[in-house]
Amino acid sequence: SMLSAFQFQCHFILIFLAASKGETRYLEVRDAGEDEPFLLLSEDLKRELSAGQIYRRSLRCIDMLSIEGQFTFTAEQPQLHCATFFIGEPEELITIDYDFVNIDCQGGDFLKVFDGWILKGEKFPSSLDHPLPTSQRYIDFCESGNIQRSIRSSQNVAMIFFRIHQPGNGFTITVKKNANLFRKSEFYI
Repeated sequence: SMLSAFQFQCHFILIFLAASKGETRYLEVRDAGEDEPFLLLSEDLKRELSAGQIYRRSLRCIDMLSIEGQFTFTAEQPQLHCATFFIGEPEELITIDYDFVNIDCQGGDFLKVFDGWILKGEKFPSSLDHPLPTSQRYIDFCESGNIQRSIRSSQNVAMIFFRIHQPGNGFTITVKKNANLFRKSEFYI
């Protein structure tokens, strides 16, 4: 089925990312509530979401999300190479809202959204297939601050990179997926 192929690709990418960073602890099997998007949503979670309650969970240093909700990262130790990958259905765009950010920009922390994905140095969609030049596809919280608190992707994938040195610092984002009514050609992964 489409869903299982999609889940397999996500799982493969997460394993690749975890292995490439030596983060083998991310490969432990988790319960379904923790390990979306790789397992079908539990009936309890489906009921909660259909009742209009927002889905919330903490983020790992390397993570992937295919569901709307509110997500929080809090550093327990210096975290220097972290990324969260977002993916929607082919016809969806992704909006990332900063709800709360407590990072030390002067101390070398950063929180950047990338419009698309970067894997092994390759950009998806490629520079040729994207409406914006590469420099405009990065939005750096430390440069824009509170000016741009809501960021929308140009396609069904986006990601954030972040580096946080001080334990206890972190951020909370809300992720929403919106139907893309304008584009006919979409990026499929």
